[in-house]
Parts: sequence; structure tokens; C-alpha cells
Amino acid sequence: MITLRCTQKLRKYLGVIPVNIPEPSTAVLGDWYGNLVPTFSGDLILFINEKTLLTIAIPVWESNNLVPLFRIRVANLLGMIGVHPKDISNEINHFDQVQYSKTASRSVLGSLNDFAWHYQIMAEEAKSKSDLSLSKAELRLSQVPCKPLNYRFPCEVAIELLSMTSKNAS
Repeated sequence: MITLRCTQKLRKYLGVIPVNIPEPSTAVLGDWYGNLVPTFSGDLILFINEKTLLTIAIPVWESNNLVPLFRIRVANLLGMIGVHPKDISNEINHFDQVQYSKTASRSVLGSLNDFAWHYQIMAEEAKSKSDLSLSKAELRLSQVPCKPLNYRFPCEVAIELLSMTSKNAS
């Protein structure tokens, strides 16, 4: 089970009612925070992972398929950053159950806002819509040093967390 901790704006857009006291996420990476982000090329639903600060972006027009697309995009990003396929599968299996809740960390929301700005800039700098790639943006932003991670890269933290779990299971 995972928890998608959405801003009030995103919960209203999606029409979801948050649980007051969410069950703890069973996934290694924990909860994901989400918000609506306007960009020059169209609005996005942007998610950030609370432990690693990895970001996932989904176009708002795909919101009817949000959870399946979220699973696919997380698996895709984990593969691009070099997570072992077995570790990806183990993590994504926890996404079978999703609960929605309110945000709980100002620090994570601050990081989400920082990354939202990066997505907005990338959209504005693209010469055409064919130059835009959410996968490339996600990968690029996974390699940005982050102060809340002691200036480590989100991709490094994710690989470390997921590989430690698989070593402990062995």
C-alpha cells in the first residue's frame, strides 16, 4: 500500500476524499506528495517521493488513469536510474493499493514547489512540443543535488534504499 498525499487543489481536481489517519505505506520509498502544476505546454500532476525526492509527472488529461500511469512512470524512472529489475518489481507491487491523504510535511512540499519550477522552465525552454519528454525531465531532475538530502542526488538515495532492502531480504 502507498499513500498519495495530495494538496487540497489536487484532491479537489481528482475528486478524492482523503483518509484522516492513513495506514503506513508498505513500500520502501514510502509516501508520495502530489500537486497540480501549470506549465507552458499544459498542466501536470507532479508527484515527489518523501524519502528520495524523485519526481514523477503525469499530464492532467491523463488523470482518469492516474494510478496505473503512476505505477508505470515510477517503474520507468527507477529503471532509467539503474535500479535492479527485481527491486523495481518489489517496490511496484506495493502500489496495488493506494490511499489518498492530506500533505504532512512542509519540507517535502517546498521541494515539490522547487521541482515544479524546474518543470515549468523546461517546458518554456522547449522549442516545440516534440522536444518535451517527461521521462527525460524526470531523469534529469533525479540528478539534481537536494539540500534536504544533504546535497545528494535523488537517484542515489533511491538506489541505496531499494538495494539495501533487497540485501536485507537475502
